[in-house]
Amino acid sequence: MTDELATTLANFTTKGYVIAPAGYGKTHLIALAVKQSKGRQLILTHTFAGVNSIKTKMALLGVHSSKYQVDTIASWALRLCLAYPKNSEWSIDNPSTKQWNQLYESCQKLIHKQFIRDIIHFSYSGIYVDEYQDCSEQQHTLISVLSGLLPCRILGDPLQAIFDTIEKSVDWDVSIYPHFKCLGELEVPWRWNNAGAPELGSWLNQARRILLAGEKIDLTGSLPKGLSTVSVDLDDFSDRTRLKTFYKTFPNQETVMAIQAGDQRSKSKTHTLARSLTGKFSSIEEVECKDLFLFVKKLENAKTTKEAFQYVLEFSKKCITGVDGILTTGTKRGEVAQQTRVTKYPEILNAANNYLIVPTSQSLRNFLYLVKEHSETNIFRRDLLNRFFNVLRVHIVGEASTIHDAAQIYQREFRHSGRPLKHRKLIGTTLLVKGLEFDHAIILDANSLDAKQLYVAITRGAKTLTILTNSKLPPNLLIL
Repeated sequence: MTDELATTLANFTTKGYVIAPAGYGKTHLIALAVKQSKGRQLILTHTFAGVNSIKTKMALLGVHSSKYQVDTIASWALRLCLAYPKNSEWSIDNPSTKQWNQLYESCQKLIHKQFIRDIIHFSYSGIYVDEYQDCSEQQHTLISVLSGLLPCRILGDPLQAIFDTIEKSVDWDVSIYPHFKCLGELEVPWRWNNAGAPELGSWLNQARRILLAGEKIDLTGSLPKGLSTVSVDLDDFSDRTRLKTFYKTFPNQETVMAIQAGDQRSKSKTHTLARSLTGKFSSIEEVECKDLFLFVKKLENAKTTKEAFQYVLEFSKKCITGVDGILTTGTKRGEVAQQTRVTKYPEILNAANNYLIVPTSQSLRNFLYLVKEHSETNIFRRDLLNRFFNVLRVHIVGEASTIHDAAQIYQREFRHSGRPLKHRKLIGTTLLVKGLEFDHAIILDANSLDAKQLYVAITRGAKTLTILTNSKLPPNLLIL
């Protein structure tokens, strides 16, 4: 089926779509189709992590780099507009969140110019757009303009369109089904078959059909191998056993993701839960990482070194447990403290003093490094802490004159390189884990998820899936 569909995509000449459920081999299909396509193909997606994933698959299947260009929709549109600033009337090289829709409008107008259309025809023979359910209406309008110039194949899954909570996504019933031809639907759950969990993959396939029908998944009957359920109230701190699910033995080399809903309250709960697990799990941050930039702003605006150090301690406690226990009383007050016979950790005292005396990025890095590596501390927001270490790196090597500028430079690097999730036990929201794959997934407070968020969450784990439902709710609500 995949080989035949790849041939169909390669030879298609107008506008078409493929329904591609999570874990069914979409990236593999794109690579096979491009390999068979004539001429150079433009492949657009939404994140640089997605770009890297597609490039990796292309290399794995031996697709020569001359046959394709992979980019994010945003980056491709921005680069085209900046290449012709007079014609596009666009000169902003780092748009704010509110400016992106203006950019897409500028790009659409630019593409209507004949010389740009000639350049596009000369550069590409066709277009593939991945993860189409994540397109905003403005992005869809841009793609529609491009689809009038070149063969356009879009791949996505309306059931994974969870970014509606941030910005209105393209409506498939209105904008896709009436105007694009259905080229096929992927049907084999390769993610679970390849991981040795075909029963779980088959159950998820049936769960998908139930959710698409607007019905609820019944967890009270017989469950497949690899799927387990737990009824627990994670907010009941008097229950000492409420966290035992997270201490379940997982193979050290395998990855685990605990998943919350995507709303702001749930984002905060991921950090609280990670703290209560004393670093066994680490919570991940949104791409924009507002907490990082808030801290950098405070640090730069501090009127005294003492005030700056207090902000450093405040930030460290947002990422690490046990900080107060390894500092002297004077250090916690932001003072240059004297070492005495009862000073337990003189190396940390000296590092703090060095920063308070000479407040450089290097001395700050040295202090935070000792704190995070100490045997009595545990990191629960590694993502946030590691990003700040990278900001300090940029500043130390002289790529930026201020820490704020260093943060801006690193943020651009981060957007292009993607999220390096090195820790193997993580907690994140549906919005942050979408498109990622782990060996094991734990769904937190599953009753709170709508159908789309639930589907995204339950399809992250390739080997096992644990669904936590709220024990405070009536038993009949354990049917999701």
